[in-house]
Amino acid sequence: MATIDVDALRDYMRDYLGTAMSNGLPAAMAELPEIDGMGPRELCERAKRMGVDLGRFATREDVG
Repeated sequence: MATIDVDALRDYMRDYLGTAMSNGLPAAMAELPEIDGMGPRELCERAKRMGVDLGRFATREDVG
């Protein structure tokens, strides 16, 4: 199992939701505080449900 850089993933999710808001999806605004309050496992699960490739956030030691 890969180790995920949770800080980088959280930053990506903030940017992703911010882009959604600016493209006319104001409901994304409600998710921003949720993202900040999630633990690592919950954040990864939410990202997977949103279709984010968690492999992009694997730490260097996990990349072969």
